[in-house]
Amino acid sequence: MPPTSSKKPFIHAAPEPAVEQPIQPGQIIIIQPGSLNLQIGRAIEGVPLTIPHCIARRNKKAVSNVPQSSIWIRQETLHSEAKHLMKHGLKAAEDVLTNRVMENGSIRPCTSYKELANHNSTVQAERTDIKSNKSWSDTSSQPEYLIGEEAVHVHPSDRYILSWPIQRGRLNLHEGPGGSLTALMADLELIWGTALEKNLDISLEDIKLYRVILLIPDIYIHQHVKAMVTMLLQNLGFSAIIVHQESVCATFGCGITCACVVDVGDQKTSIACVEDGISNKHTRITMEYGGGDVTRTFHWLLGRAGIPLRDINLSSLIDGLILQDLKETYCHLDLDVYGILDQVVEIKKVQKNAVHYNVKLGDELVLTPLSLLHPEMFGLHGNKLIRVQSRYDGDPDDPHDDHFLVQTQRQQREAAKLGGSKKGAEEPRDADANLSQMDDSQFVTTMSQMDEDSNEAQDNLQTNELNKSERRKDLDDDDEQEEGIVTQLMGVDEAIVYSIEKCSNDDIKRKMYSCILIIGGGMSFDAAQKCITGRIWPQIPHYQRLQMDTMDVLTRPKDVDPKIICWKGAAILACLDTAQELWIHEKEWEQFGVRLLRERAPFVW
Repeated sequence: MPPTSSKKPFIHAAPEPAVEQPIQPGQIIIIQPGSLNLQIGRAIEGVPLTIPHCIARRNKKAVSNVPQSSIWIRQETLHSEAKHLMKHGLKAAEDVLTNRVMENGSIRPCTSYKELANHNSTVQAERTDIKSNKSWSDTSSQPEYLIGEEAVHVHPSDRYILSWPIQRGRLNLHEGPGGSLTALMADLELIWGTALEKNLDISLEDIKLYRVILLIPDIYIHQHVKAMVTMLLQNLGFSAIIVHQESVCATFGCGITCACVVDVGDQKTSIACVEDGISNKHTRITMEYGGGDVTRTFHWLLGRAGIPLRDINLSSLIDGLILQDLKETYCHLDLDVYGILDQVVEIKKVQKNAVHYNVKLGDELVLTPLSLLHPEMFGLHGNKLIRVQSRYDGDPDDPHDDHFLVQTQRQQREAAKLGGSKKGAEEPRDADANLSQMDDSQFVTTMSQMDEDSNEAQDNLQTNELNKSERRKDLDDDDEQEEGIVTQLMGVDEAIVYSIEKCSNDDIKRKMYSCILIIGGGMSFDAAQKCITGRIWPQIPHYQRLQMDTMDVLTRPKDVDPKIICWKGAAILACLDTAQELWIHEKEWEQFGVRLLRERAPFVW
């Protein structure tokens, strides 16, 4: 509401960051929380510690064999049209192989899944003397909770409930037990704190000697980031924090300034265009599918080919992880590889001897990863499978949020017009010029004079309803622009083109088409670079192709594992002198709160 004589506007800027001595990288912890895995480690280390991002809490109720929800089976696939969608997507992927012209000029031959099924259906499991090196977690002491690998390998008969605090790239809020924001923050605090103590040998008493860099997705929820910062600074007790976006850190990690960053994770695929360390808000898009959905598709195609993996059940977390390893071992995106291959599929279950299946595999090995380009194969249906950056809803601790800026900008223009009218028509002044010359104190004085002058205040009240309607229209336009017109899932190649075309001008678009960076573990297949290049090049507008010198699709820049490229980029950020002014200290956060993110975050909050 407009300020009155009894209520002055709140002008209280956050403090300027103090000039500090450079921090040793060994004193900086980098945390990248993911849906499936947590990456955490000191900035001085070459690679981070990677553990499953989950926690198993002891169920104190006298109930055994507590049912666990599977991360491999999704509710979005439990609908009547799922099989139709999957077959439609599979037909589109098979058409790609059928119409493929290989480098020698011949048409690529396709394999028949019926022929494969006739052979594979007769295959019997062969028991071996090879013992699995995995074992069930020891819960004889009845610990209250377990994290990481220990949580994953809790025996199903033990009374523990497994929880994943982050799902689909954001906090796993739900209406059941442990689904509130407070409960999820408690889970994250235990997981991260235990990882620091057990794996990094940092006692909770010594955390105050360390600083932390938190990596967040490009499409984030402000309240969730605020809660995590509060937990890290005030609960765990880090002395200072920097919050940065994953896509920007990915460009740091491979030493490039401009790129369209494609992050294919286990449960979501996000795309954003980054230029000179800034992620373009309008180009960000997240689709809720990833490597886990590819694993589920692999299981479906193996069954279609008659492979009797009787020991694999997707309702089991560990069985899904075994299948994921098989997918990463055998699948590829080399469209010029064809024919029926004899393969020995090895299944190693916990504390059991390995089982071998001598099977024949064909196009299933390339059709599986092609599902990322034809997401209908996942059989997903829902209203929230695609996300863009939503408008900030505001925060009571952040008086200078977007709502404040929209309101005060219009009030300043009115105040400038009013001041110019007093000087007469012979000295007209542009309202925006007045605005640019007014500092905060002048603005407060002008607004106070308007409140104390009854005539001017009446004029302001007469335009108040008009201002409200205009502001409401502006916000509605922002919502429409942010939501966009995308209503159905796109393949990774289509989403890349969609994101780049959201850039503001042709020069930036050309830069993004020239450098596409693919990170994450969901698309770590052989020949992915060649396949993506061949899919995107025909979709680029013709006039853009004529002006492009080259098109680089980077899947393993500088021979660095694409799963850790964001974490490596944050380690580089920690060593930069320019990062010293980005630190938010615990005492400052306690006093000023979320306003510091608007002041010091290296992205538009």
